[in-house]
Amino acid sequence: MKYRTTRKALTTSGENLKSCGYCEIQHLLRNHDASAYTCGVYGWNFDVFHIYGLTICTGYRGMPGERLNGCEEYEKKARNIWSWENKASFEEKQKAVEELLKEFCLKNGGTV
Repeated sequence: MKYRTTRKALTTSGENLKSCGYCEIQHLLRNHDASAYTCGVYGWNFDVFHIYGLTICTGYRGMPGERLNGCEEYEKKARNIWSWENKASFEEKQKAVEELLKEFCLKNGGTV
């Protein structure tokens, strides 16, 4: 279950913050649920994922941290793995995308 947090709480926590746009890495994060979210006067702002040493913020506005590198490249790879043309089993697809996510996180300064 997600908990509500604030941008200030994230920036002062000392975590390795990275960000990307809404649905920019949706296929890559498909195996994971957001651990937190933020909202303001205009509604929902962004979701927070704690994955492999990174705190990834993905949403519409106010996301702290550096922009993630290689989002488009890795999202395309993940989309190809999840596609119907790939005849692998669901579990094989999950494992392949998880390995891809680990590689993506390492590239962006995370740990495994």
